[in-house]
Amino acid sequence: MAEKKTEDTEIESELYAITHTILNLSERYQKADVNDSFFKKSIKKVTNDLLKIHLKLRENNLILSDLLERIKLTNKYYQALDIINKVSALNFADISSHKSLEYSNRISSSVLELPGITTKITSAFITLLDALKLEEFNNIDILDKFFKELLFNIEKFPGLEELGIKINKIYVYLIENKRRLIKNKNFRTLMEEDLYTLFKEFQNTLNIES
Repeated sequence: MAEKKTEDTEIESELYAITHTILNLSERYQKADVNDSFFKKSIKKVTNDLLKIHLKLRENNLILSDLLERIKLTNKYYQALDIINKVSALNFADISSHKSLEYSNRISSSVLELPGITTKITSAFITLLDALKLEEFNNIDILDKFFKELLFNIEKFPGLEELGIKINKIYVYLIENKRRLIKNKNFRTLMEEDLYTLFKEFQNTLNIES
């Protein structure tokens, strides 16, 4: 019990520190103490740190709203989320304002829904890997369904754009080689190994244990 309480306290401290880091970065940026490039890169890094905190919340069965209220951080936390949204929109300033807003909203949604999205991504990866390991395979529809689900959730997860591109390349290649996929076990094994490499990349990005 004491060990869990210590871990909960550590999570609270990390969340407090990350939130204030985002707010301080924004304040320094507005005062021109840091340049645009440094600000955006720093926000991206602390956003990834924030995503990892949400994984810890899930692992420890903690409710975000309760934790924020307990450490009196609710208002500042959502101010930090607003800053993340604005930076996300700035990064996509070369596209229409509607799409920028859409992306910004997706970032916010992803942070709040991270545990569920992470579970769906992991589940889709495992299902695809298991299917490719089968000695006999003739159900293209299963691969199609779970690749689309995987790509959909990867897209909702901020910071995984490059991983999404790599996964899509494998997906397109498999669809273009359906006959080999069905007939050739060695081909499926090679594709399974490539996909597993990307699964490990996803895990390593978020420090998720197998």
